Amino acid sequence: MTRPVPAPRRCALLASAAVLALAAQAPTAQAGVFAPDVIDGPSTEIVSAGDVDVARDGTGAVAYLKREAGVPHLFVSRLVNGVFLAPERLDPALPAAADQPVVAASDGGRIAVAFVSGAQLNVALRPNAAAPFQAPQPIADGASNPSIDMSINGVSYVSFTSGGADVRAARLARDGTAFAILPDTIDIEAARVAGDGIRRSQVAVSADGTAVVVWGEADHVYARRLFGARLSTAPQDLNVASLEGHAAGAADTVRIDIEDDSSYAWVSFRQAFDDGRVHVVARRLKGSAFEPATFIDGLGFPAPGDAQETALELNGRGLGLAATSGAGGVNGAVLHDDIFKPGRPLGPGTPTSEPAVGIAENNDAYAAWLPGDGTAVMRYYDVDPAKRTEAVPGPVTTISRPDFGPVLPALGMDLGLNRAGDASAVFVQEGADGRRLVAGGNDRAPGNFSLSTTSRARNAARPKLSWSPSFDLWGPLTYRVEIDGQPVGETSDTTLVPVAPVADGEHTWRVVATDRRGQINQTKPRTLRIDATPPAARFAIAGTRKRGRTLKLTVTAADAPGGSGVTTIRTDWGDKSTPVLGPRASHRYRRRGAFTVRVSVKDAAGNVVVLKRRITVKK
Repeated sequence: MTRPVPAPRRCALLASAAVLALAAQAPTAQAGVFAPDVIDGPSTEIVSAGDVDVARDGTGAVAYLKREAGVPHLFVSRLVNGVFLAPERLDPALPAAADQPVVAASDGGRIAVAFVSGAQLNVALRPNAAAPFQAPQPIADGASNPSIDMSINGVSYVSFTSGGADVRAARLARDGTAFAILPDTIDIEAARVAGDGIRRSQVAVSADGTAVVVWGEADHVYARRLFGARLSTAPQDLNVASLEGHAAGAADTVRIDIEDDSSYAWVSFRQAFDDGRVHVVARRLKGSAFEPATFIDGLGFPAPGDAQETALELNGRGLGLAATSGAGGVNGAVLHDDIFKPGRPLGPGTPTSEPAVGIAENNDAYAAWLPGDGTAVMRYYDVDPAKRTEAVPGPVTTISRPDFGPVLPALGMDLGLNRAGDASAVFVQEGADGRRLVAGGNDRAPGNFSLSTTSRARNAARPKLSWSPSFDLWGPLTYRVEIDGQPVGETSDTTLVPVAPVADGEHTWRVVATDRRGQINQTKPRTLRIDATPPAARFAIAGTRKRGRTLKLTVTAADAPGGSGVTTIRTDWGDKSTPVLGPRASHRYRRRGAFTVRVSVKDAAGNVVVLKRRITVKK
């Protein structure tokens, strides 16, 4: 007889929009682990770490709780250029305590924050990076357990528990500024309790704005699609009757993430089995039906303990990562070729290790958790879709700071990731001087870039040098230009004119990009040829200066030693005849008069010297 799933000490909240993170030290990631940046604190008033989400373009936010006058309220710190900005309180007009904040972000600085205040669900929207947060919009009374997600195009859904027993949802249009509650209840039977506690709902939104909601109801977990304001008429029961020859029972704690293509999604959930333990299984949504389940907790039969927490994340193309925690530690499972590989140990942990996972659009994947020793750690995966072998995680890396005190697992942890694999984990550390809300994780070094200015000779002692930008979503970057190994200037632009003149001759130059953490990348060196000195030249004219008689002109020209070399000699006889190219020229004037002979000599760098001589042609 299977037993019901025990309630965990703390149900892990993993909003689909709040992606992942933390890269480890893997050479292929070209990334650097950084010590935590302080978002808020030290303070005794920080209540919880809340929720974090990072859009693909690197913008995002963390929503958390902090007391003012003894009452917890909602604060948000936006992420811009890799830096969490000064926190803003978003509920100044709401005197009741705030609770259960969740956040979703999309490109361009669009952010939506859902939270409960006095049993009322509210959503505060920032339409774009240039606009401020709007005043919180009340969505529903008697609401709790919100989950929020936003598509890459700005469509957002929030699911929640209504009246402590039903699952509902509200939708925000792509260009909208107000959420509209869907008219129908999402759960299966209104008389049954759904969406509470470990049965809370979660919503995921695809690129086309289609959403899928999952929730728990009567020892089962379910999924249902949302098309605009309409509900699918075919909700799916996700429970499995048996798996690998073992009978299954009650299920809860369901998670979901969806690909950019709304036809494909994955869910994970806990379910009791006949070994007397609770396992985590995953199922793929393909079209309108779920495929057979697979175990992802790595516990095996008989299991050494219950799986307590589960996390799941996909990138837009459907590669993914899952993690579970329990008394036996933390396990991770890689999704590759539409198949979840068996769960593998990631490291020591506890039932409340807060595991979080994710995968970037460049396929860098990360798992982070709180092992229970007062630290926060992470591991990196290089998930290569071209390889047939399973990705192996890198070493365990600590992302907390000992001098800030121990990490507080009860206050939560969440992670965010941009499309390039920069990752930020947000958690709370408590020291003798109070609590700090901090963000630690991984920041990729500046990307490869190249010089644009070619190696052809330049006729300016202070040439304008240019290069392509180095890719870094969490900039800004500083570029240092070096000539012959010596710095000649710094800029945040992609062009620079040296302050001091550069001597004539052949030089070597490069540009070094540095991010705010001191990580660098540099271009390959290139030859810089400077020739700012015009050629030396003279000419002689031989012959009788009479009309109809032949005059012969000879030019002697040479560039300076180390110069670019003479390329063009041009003679203009001054009588509107066609100029002649070359060091020798002959000419017959058809009329008498005074004429100005003009000889110009040009080198490869573009320097020109012009010689003139006035001659008189007689009759």
